Amino acid sequence: MLFCKRFRLPAVLLLIVLAAIPVQAAPPSHETRSLAPTYRIFATREGLVGQQTANGHIIQPRDRFVALPSWRNLSSYQGYEYQVRLTYNGRTTVVPVWDVGPWNTNDNYWSPNRENYRDLPVGVPMAQAAYLDGYNGGLDEFGRRIQSPNGIDIADGTFWDDLGMTGNDWVDVTFLWLGEDPGPGGAIPSDPVPVPDQPANPAPAPDTDPAPGPVDNPRVPSGATAVDNGASGYDADGDAWETANCGLNGSHDWVAATTDPAQNAHSATWTPELTRAGFYEVQVYIPPCGGEQTTDDARYQITHAGGTVDRSLDQAAQAGSWAALGTYRFERSGGRIELSNLGPAAGMAVHFDAIAWLPVTDNGAPDASITNIIRQGNGYLIQWGGEDDVSGIESYDVQLRQLPKGGWRDWKRETGETEDWFGPDEGKHFAFRVRGRDGLGNEEPWPDEADMDTTQAEVPEGEAPLPPTATPKPVEPEPPAAEEPGAELPPEEPAEEPEAGETRAEESGEEQPPAEEPPPPEEPATAEPGAEQNTGGG
Repeated sequence: MLFCKRFRLPAVLLLIVLAAIPVQAAPPSHETRSLAPTYRIFATREGLVGQQTANGHIIQPRDRFVALPSWRNLSSYQGYEYQVRLTYNGRTTVVPVWDVGPWNTNDNYWSPNRENYRDLPVGVPMAQAAYLDGYNGGLDEFGRRIQSPNGIDIADGTFWDDLGMTGNDWVDVTFLWLGEDPGPGGAIPSDPVPVPDQPANPAPAPDTDPAPGPVDNPRVPSGATAVDNGASGYDADGDAWETANCGLNGSHDWVAATTDPAQNAHSATWTPELTRAGFYEVQVYIPPCGGEQTTDDARYQITHAGGTVDRSLDQAAQAGSWAALGTYRFERSGGRIELSNLGPAAGMAVHFDAIAWLPVTDNGAPDASITNIIRQGNGYLIQWGGEDDVSGIESYDVQLRQLPKGGWRDWKRETGETEDWFGPDEGKHFAFRVRGRDGLGNEEPWPDEADMDTTQAEVPEGEAPLPPTATPKPVEPEPPAAEEPGAELPPEEPAEEPEAGETRAEESGEEQPPAEEPPPPEEPATAEPGAEQNTGGG
């Protein structure tokens, strides 16, 4: 109003004048932002299908996202607030940040206002500096030894399908929330921003600072025959194996586990040439590096002279050591060990390194015993077993005797069975003992006493009760029937009458022990009534 009054211009004229004054337009918004920075970062495959990311996403096969080692730039669940452009060998894609890692969780190395490790240049992950230069003693923020310089994890679909990667490698990563997207073909890696007050081109490290070497130094067990990965006798199948700088001879192969045989399945076979046939303890070396998490369920298949067995090994618990898979008999050739990355722990590292065959001697005899006697019908189920520390028990001998005074007689000879039925008992009780024989012929001596007898038998519900013992405890015994007027002793059974258990033993093909001799007639007063008058029982 003051302006109008002073120059006495009509209001309409004032509007015309103001409209004629040129106004400078604001520059387009995209001109106010520089291009987002791009750094060349060592990338590893995420894997871990079926597990949950830091923002709650369940990882799917052939998924598309990345993980960065900081919580500060994590997108929300299924969100796209933070994205990166990945460029590799002429292929490029944009994906969201849905997970935190690898190694660290507070290393926003891409930020000019870096939260931690400010003595490192911007654009250099702490894990890279730790692995290549020994930064922080080579350890991550949790005190773990860093085994790879990776600063980003890439989900499987992005890794394999979008970028065409076949192994871990250096990738150009553009951090899109820090500037404009350069678009396909426009990402140019920036040199890492030097730390303030330090020269842009620092002097190289002195020669006295060696390059990173193997993190362990295993040796083959003395006297063993070993087959290392990559050596003669080792055959691997599968593409895109990973390699880590630890293990026998300084390196080994590893690959992430999978539950799907069609998805990146890997396997390997170790085949030794042994100097002689015999018993060997199989030992596998588990390196302490390679991958962020090691499987607890590596599945080995062992083919030996006696057949094939499967063994599961917790590689994570055995890291950095030789782990035993058992002792088996091997011929000079023909034995082998197989391992694949198939298993329930998808995404975890399965390690493929050296396997050793350590010859063992077996001079000790087995330790066998009768383990149980169970009442069955008019007889008993006799069970036995044992242990041998090296070659295992090959066969058993079982003997019995009639209680109370019978002598020991063979019932089983060189049998591989561990149970059989004995009977009918015909009202008698019997004792049993067993000895074992191992794979090298070491034979256990007979025990002096019985292992068990039928008075100790377990009687399941519904089974017939045990016969009275041959030597019952004296509890107010009634006068023997033979002392009563006119009483007679039970007649002796004919010698040709078959013994108890003979029919069942013949049916099973087992040798039946001979019948016991009846007691001399001049000793009727010391024998229990009818205790040894019936011959038979086995």
